[in-house]
Amino acid sequence: MKKPITEIFDIQAPATITVDIRDNGKHPMIPRTNQDYVFRRDILSDILAWIRGAAGTDPLYVVGPTGSGKSSIITQIAARLNIPLYVVSCHERMEMPELFGRFVVRSGTMEWVDGPFIQGLKDPAGAWILLDEADTLDPGTFVGLNAVNEGRTIMVPETGESIDPLRYGARIIFAGNTAGHGDATGLYQSTKRQNLASMGRFMMLEVGYADPAEENLALEKAVPEVPSPIRQKMVEVANKVRDLFVSGEIEVTFCTRTLIRWAQLATFFKAKPGVNPIVYALDRALGFRAEPQSRQALHELVQRIIA
Repeated sequence: MKKPITEIFDIQAPATITVDIRDNGKHPMIPRTNQDYVFRRDILSDILAWIRGAAGTDPLYVVGPTGSGKSSIITQIAARLNIPLYVVSCHERMEMPELFGRFVVRSGTMEWVDGPFIQGLKDPAGAWILLDEADTLDPGTFVGLNAVNEGRTIMVPETGESIDPLRYGARIIFAGNTAGHGDATGLYQSTKRQNLASMGRFMMLEVGYADPAEENLALEKAVPEVPSPIRQKMVEVANKVRDLFVSGEIEVTFCTRTLIRWAQLATFFKAKPGVNPIVYALDRALGFRAEPQSRQALHELVQRIIA
């Protein structure tokens, strides 16, 4: 079923531009829709182009700093299009059996259980498979996915089963803080330099932090009780913190989710006696994750911009 993207994603666009909505409404792997989510037109446009085959059947690699919204935009697009989403949280010790499957003991017998990657490929509903933090994978594991990333039929060695990744229209998405070249900043420990040939198999998409207007709109939708002047200053604080994080002067940063949490907590604690609710909420949203010196810097930033 086709519907206008203006209706599905709540953005301004010609009414003639439509998108396919899957008839998978009861599928358990369809993500939950966040009604307060604000889509960014440029990022959404690139992902819709990828969905429509602008890069053929190539997988998508989404790169951006922590908290920029890489995973959330994939999740929310899948939610609105009724696309099942299999999410794999990658780590440096992950090996192929964790992705493809393994034998387990059930009722005294060995039984094969598909891993999340294979489950997604075999889902007849045409699933998306998101490998989150994919740049933390060991390069050998990353290379082991080359064949499926190219759409070639693979065989599961343990079972002899042949799997055509294109049979049901599965699409593969990697997300990471680096573009496969490792981390020279020291901000993203455990990320790895990946094989150059492996990285050449992707359509690339860079996701930076949302611009202030978009983030202010997201904050307004999520926490409308916060007055507009305060809301704008909270967004300004978040962007200043991000600048400090990128320059290596502070070890924590804001994502939009943390910004919304800060506003929610400030609203909740506004009647608490003897405290500044903005600062009190900031600590509980972000500050207590920071080193004492950095937390003090956060307090000073808030006092300078908001107080």
